[in-house]
Amino acid sequence: MSLNTAADTSPAAWRVVFACFVTAVFAWGFGFYAHGIYLVELQRARGWSTGFISSVVTAHYLLGALLLPRIAEAIGRFGPRAVFLAGLSTTTAALMLLPSVTEPWQLILLYVVMAPGWNATSVAPIAATVGQWFDRKRGLALNLALSGATLAGLVVTPVLLAAIPALGFATAERLLVAVGIVLAAGAVALFVRRGPLSPRPTTVRLHRLAPLREWHFWSIAAPFALVLTSQVGFLTHLVPLVTSRSAASGAAIDPALAVGINAVTALVGRIVLGLVIDRLEPRRASAICFVVQAGAIAVLEFVETPLAVYGACAAYGLAVGNIITLAPMIVQREFTADRFPAIVALSTAVMQTLYAFGPGLLGVLRDASGGYGVPLAVCMGLNLAASVFILMRRRRPA
Repeated sequence: MSLNTAADTSPAAWRVVFACFVTAVFAWGFGFYAHGIYLVELQRARGWSTGFISSVVTAHYLLGALLLPRIAEAIGRFGPRAVFLAGLSTTTAALMLLPSVTEPWQLILLYVVMAPGWNATSVAPIAATVGQWFDRKRGLALNLALSGATLAGLVVTPVLLAAIPALGFATAERLLVAVGIVLAAGAVALFVRRGPLSPRPTTVRLHRLAPLREWHFWSIAAPFALVLTSQVGFLTHLVPLVTSRSAASGAAIDPALAVGINAVTALVGRIVLGLVIDRLEPRRASAICFVVQAGAIAVLEFVETPLAVYGACAAYGLAVGNIITLAPMIVQREFTADRFPAIVALSTAVMQTLYAFGPGLLGVLRDASGGYGVPLAVCMGLNLAASVFILMRRRRPA
């Protein structure tokens, strides 16, 4: 049995996947989906503007993107367990202090602290960690690990929203963060370790920025950056979009139900594709996902009936969870194993830098045009451009 096959079938490898899954629930639950809740509660308590808080969140993503290549290097040097635990601890410390902020500079400081914490527990480190244990079944393993991100939207956000009226924002947020850190840090401490396919630290450092000069790198990073700009912006504005459709048609279209349908189908789509992705050509699968999303957006732009809106949200959700998984899959197929951590980290940094502007871009377009027609057209254009770009591969593998 080869080393790669042995890693794929090792019980220790699947325990690593479980730990990454729990980490993803914590990271996305409190470090991605909950930003909207923090915004509302801080507005209510401090009277700060939406623009200020949103700008802080955008700056948080941009700073994190700059740190991602360093985080990949840290995983190679110190191992994934140390990086995950450092990220979880840093994020937890900032979140525990968040309800107590009284001045704008304090909020800025906490989000600066959270930037490395979020990026030490998100896509790039999870992909790098799973990549140390899986080769032949990497697509399935990565999809299962990142399903925690989708589950976070289905569990953490609703539970936090339900707990706030009963306990108050500060108590509810701190209590749930405490439960989350015990589960996530416990799983990491017990199960995460270096895998048999772990690259040498010097190799990760050598390849940290070199890909920026390669067309092959940009043929992956650029289309996914375009799609994630569309996707993050679209999902941020989904509630007001559905609300506007309901007001325009006079039909009872529930925004919460639309978001819930989107989240459920995202989880279903991720699991289903994960079962077959290792047998598919990932660039073609990516192009199909991009086009499916564009079609769902087109439906939302032109229809106002509840059934059509819910159906479009369901179709869009089928591709949502797979977008962040397919990019590492392409990297695995087209780059050598020693370059995988650096390429994934740098491509994720490029994507995050661009998608940080997605919500603001759609908001500006919506205000300028007086509706969501122009923003949705831009989202469709980004997806269609990406579907063409992703098929423009380099002939000779790296």
